[in-house]
Amino acid sequence: MAATTVNEKPQKISLKRIHYALMTDEQTETWGDVKTLTMPISLTLTPNFSEAFLDAGDRVVDQEAQMDSITIAGETADLPTEVLVDWYGHKKSAEGGIVTNSNDTPNAIAIGFESGSKLVWFYKAKLKPGEESNATRKKGETNYKVYPFAGEALPLIDGIIKHTVDTRDSGVTDTPETFFSTVTKPTEPTVPTP
Repeated sequence: MAATTVNEKPQKISLKRIHYALMTDEQTETWGDVKTLTMPISLTLTPNFSEAFLDAGDRVVDQEAQMDSITIAGETADLPTEVLVDWYGHKKSAEGGIVTNSNDTPNAIAIGFESGSKLVWFYKAKLKPGEESNATRKKGETNYKVYPFAGEALPLIDGIIKHTVDTRDSGVTDTPETFFSTVTKPTEPTVPTP
């Protein structure tokens, strides 16, 4: 049997936008309107697995691994008040400020991003704020404040965690505008009946 060559396509590192929508019902898996952040700085995705090894006869004879979740860590140039309320479950005060309470719990959100030709949705994530740094400006120096966040992308009821579309692949008709217009789960491919 001859080997098939896979069409590899190198891609430049790019992070254009972050999109998100509040999960309005975790049981029916529905989401609200999509909102967009246009100044992301970085996004790191780390898959988490449950693993088991079977040792027999002084060697490993089998191994199983199952993805549990994906850790998301990132930074943006700004997290407006509306985003702090949506992501972290904080409340907005009558004066327009943010009230952070020990009883705040993160809201479940879908979070997606554009990176090069890849379009990605995580369907259920819970995020928390990262370390915030404040310092006095020193003479001759200019610095920018960044807003770190981290959390977990969790599986939906059917096990789906993430959907990735590469717009360079043949047959793909999604664009960033269509893919991120609403949060929709991927459809299963149709199998022709014999």
